[in-house]
Amino acid sequence: MIKIFLNYRTADDRFGVALLDRELSRTFGPETVFFASKSIELGAEWEKSMFDAVAESEAVLVVMGRHWLDAVDETGLRRIDDPRDFVRREILLAFELGKRVIPVRLDVPERVRADELPESLRPLSKLQDIAIGFRSASPDIDRLAARLRELVPGLRAHHTPSAASAAKFTAHAHEGGVVSQYDQVTVQGDFHAGPRFG
Repeated sequence: MIKIFLNYRTADDRFGVALLDRELSRTFGPETVFFASKSIELGAEWEKSMFDAVAESEAVLVVMGRHWLDAVDETGLRRIDDPRDFVRREILLAFELGKRVIPVRLDVPERVRADELPESLRPLSKLQDIAIGFRSASPDIDRLAARLRELVPGLRAHHTPSAASAAKFTAHAHEGGVVSQYDQVTVQGDFHAGPRFG
């Protein structure tokens, strides 16, 4: 189930949002994070998929890099000023549906100001945001994940078995010290095979 929707501009910091998706997916599970470049199935109607995901999500992260505001189209119009802009439409839908909207600044020192935004998006300037710095990305994303865990209903850490946590398994040779080639085991964690001593 989608819990977190990543709203981002492809002409902005694509690597930054990909890092954010990777780390949040590792923390909470890939199925809980909607990242359009990853989450839309082949052959799916992509526009419907995006807006359905906004509606399903609990939190919408508005990911703002250094070119989030000043990206322009072929006519020189700022994309954020275009009513057809998908970034803008996703945010407005999130507002309309009462989603928790969280501005996330990717290595951007200043918060967005109301006078920099179209009127319909000016509520963004009043929302508490969080900054992800270039030199502090790992702890900053950890801090974001911790806050999301507190704020988003049903969001839980995603655990996968690891060698350290998996049960240990020891296989001993058959009588005579030979293990048949037809014997097969599948284990996670430490594995020891060989003659038994002691």
